[in-house]
Amino acid sequence: MTAPFQTRVASAVVTHPLPCEGTPCPTGTGAPDGDTAEQLREWRAQHPGAVVVSYVNTSAEVKAESDYCCTSSNAEAVIRSIPEDREILFCPDMFLGAHLERVTGRKLHIWMGECHVHAGIDPEHLDGMRSAHPDAELLIHPECGCTSSTLYRVSSGDFDGPATIVASTEGMVRRAAASPAATFIVATEVGILHRMEKMAPGKRFLAASEDAVCQYMKRITPEKVALALEQMAPRITVDATVARRARTAIDRMLAITEHRPATLATA
Repeated sequence: MTAPFQTRVASAVVTHPLPCEGTPCPTGTGAPDGDTAEQLREWRAQHPGAVVVSYVNTSAEVKAESDYCCTSSNAEAVIRSIPEDREILFCPDMFLGAHLERVTGRKLHIWMGECHVHAGIDPEHLDGMRSAHPDAELLIHPECGCTSSTLYRVSSGDFDGPATIVASTEGMVRRAAASPAATFIVATEVGILHRMEKMAPGKRFLAASEDAVCQYMKRITPEKVALALEQMAPRITVDATVARRARTAIDRMLAITEHRPATLATA
């Protein structure tokens, strides 16, 4: 479970119980493969002076070996903040990395990891849904394996009709509420549909793939959350040295999103 680890690193005094043990994000535990910071250290050693940007779903140990943390919402801003003359290592999601190369024009060294849920939403799913719902606006998460091919086809004129928007989870929700479209095809984990329906009542939201279900997220239930809060267990602990180093990557990210100066060691 990523969020409690993230919060535990950011705060040394608050106790955070974990609602369900054994629910690691596969994207994060493959960042780099096996959830070992040692592999990241080896990768970084091959690129002296490079800046490491790791996705929020990575472990505290991987964040401790990183210069910046990022989310899908602020990843572009983080990449743009890094001086042009610095190499960038991005982990773990290769599809998000490819999207960042496309929107920033920067060349990144990208770890070949993926989110199994987003990677499973392929162009065939989208073709079928767009054929069945030609008036629907398409919302795609940048971790989807179909993002690059879909945008290429849009630019080539293969897709007609309403807009195709690549956005983070929060960006999708905001777009759904603000867009004049009445129907949306949503290419991300299906759990977001309930929230969208609450935020934009009267609009229709269709999963790009009904199979886009994260089994790990679904293990966390309201009952387990309530029990964890009642018992304040199991508790998350992070080594103090690891937490301090990981917090630096998080603080640099927050400085960018909050428009504060972010210091980065020179090569």
